[in-house]
Amino acid sequence: MKILVVALLGLSLGVLTGAQSENSLRDAESKSPARSPSDVVPLPSVKTLTPSQAAGKKLFVQRCSVCHLPALPSYVAYGPVLDGKTLADLGEQAVRGQILRGSARMPGFQYTLSAAEIDETVDYLKTLAPPKPMEGK
Repeated sequence: MKILVVALLGLSLGVLTGAQSENSLRDAESKSPARSPSDVVPLPSVKTLTPSQAAGKKLFVQRCSVCHLPALPSYVAYGPVLDGKTLADLGEQAVRGQILRGSARMPGFQYTLSAAEIDETVDYLKTLAPPKPMEGK
């Protein structure tokens, strides 16, 4: 009998949690601004990059793009969208420090990336063009 009660409680809790998740997802989707395909940041072709920049692109796509680039037009990036202008505005040393130490929302990579890999990533960020502004803004 106790097993049946525990199973029913678990099942009802799972249903409630699933319904809340669906409602939260629907609310988030309705609040996020509509994006068009022109808002997605185009990544430069490896053919146009130096070997250092190509290595930086690989690292950026593997480690950074999940948060710093919108994956689809309907998504909003979790972190700031990174490009060459942002890098120039903040300064290379500040960006290197951010990559090393991280922040409350970003992990630091001081133990997982070498200084050379961070340099390659920063070198690659210089090649990224700023995203086009959203239509209707």
